Amino acid sequence: MKDVDTNRNRSQMAEGIAEARTGLFRATLLFGSIAAALSLIIVPAADRHSREIAEQRATDDIVTGSITPSGAKPGPERYTVRRSVLKQESSGPCLLFPDGSQKGAC
Repeated sequence: MKDVDTNRNRSQMAEGIAEARTGLFRATLLFGSIAAALSLIIVPAADRHSREIAEQRATDDIVTGSITPSGAKPGPERYTVRRSVLKQESSGPCLLFPDGSQKGAC
């Protein structure tokens, strides 16, 4: 009689372990599919948002000004100074002349 009870307990225990494995597998599939669905939604939205922020903040503001000698009419001595605020201090400005020529760090 005792052998029958032992076999019955073992079979019930094996069934319980099998049900626990099945439940764990189902839970893994459920949370895995939820994570995959969220990644398909959240990642593109975050990428779009980060690009918008980068476009707003990462502009290279170029300072432009024209210099004309005082008392003289505009001529070949007139030029435009263009300097990027993102360039290193050691690089010189870019000089643009009316005839289209350039001089400096253009």
